[in-house]
Amino acid sequence: MNDFRHDAAVYADDAEFLAMAVPFVVDGVERGESVLVTTTPANLELLRDAVGGRAEQFDHAETAFFGRRPAERATGFFRYWQRSGTSTGRHVRVLAEPLWAGRTARDVRAWRRMESGLNVLLADTNVWMICPYDARVVGPDGLEHALRTHPTHVRGVDLLTSPGYVDPREYARSCDAEPWSPRPTDAAVFPLHDDLAALRRFLVRQAVALGLTEERAALLTVAVGEVLAHLRDDGTAALWLAGGALVCELTGGVTVELDPFAGFRPPELYAGDDRTDGLWITRQVCEALDVRTTDGVTTFRLQLTGPRSAEGLSRR
Repeated sequence: MNDFRHDAAVYADDAEFLAMAVPFVVDGVERGESVLVTTTPANLELLRDAVGGRAEQFDHAETAFFGRRPAERATGFFRYWQRSGTSTGRHVRVLAEPLWAGRTARDVRAWRRMESGLNVLLADTNVWMICPYDARVVGPDGLEHALRTHPTHVRGVDLLTSPGYVDPREYARSCDAEPWSPRPTDAAVFPLHDDLAALRRFLVRQAVALGLTEERAALLTVAVGEVLAHLRDDGTAALWLAGGALVCELTGGVTVELDPFAGFRPPELYAGDDRTDGLWITRQVCEALDVRTTDGVTTFRLQLTGPRSAEGLSRR
């Protein structure tokens, strides 16, 4: 079953998109394989028109349906494979185009990191994934990173080796080297060596004071609890607002070295016990989870939607 393939596909116009997408989709349908297309509304319309009646024979959705955050998207692809490919033994084909327009530099870096991480997260599946990149949108820097995060790329039906491909863990380290803004001096701080009940009370009290609902504050304690499983009790917890988001920082020594893609793949019901499964829960609760280690001290930063964001307001 371990037959994962991960291609990039750069296109500059509608014709180039269809020259790649139509053969990929039609061949999969004719072979009886599960096929998913998640791309822009315009590209979905182009593809449906091009394949005619075969459009009813494959799954398709606008790209946002498969997650607006990297962890959601990685989970969505893995779950689609679980539903579609584990029993048949056939390939599962996925044409997956992220939306790049309008994203912050931090968002772009996180999505590129996830694109690279799919080479690890889906390595033991039989997914064949093509990730289209619209040269009119992503620009030269984006196209360079497409070839760094995909071992191969396609032009039409031709398969080519990506000359700039980088090992996913090395790529993740380069993304994680980007410096963070310092913790503000007025952040609320609590020592981790105190009892867990006191820590939970601190988290809820401070999160509510910063504008979260009690329900969201309770979810924060769940997310924090999963992180604490990987930290010794020699550090601190801190909370503050930044750019409309609530940031929770947990610092200390780690009990084991973490894989850079820990928590991106959902726990498998019948797989062996993985100590990082809980971080998947943290990534589902939080908008972002970032990890840095400096001089033997590891810092986790959890970010939740703040009280003034549209999502935060909808939860009041």
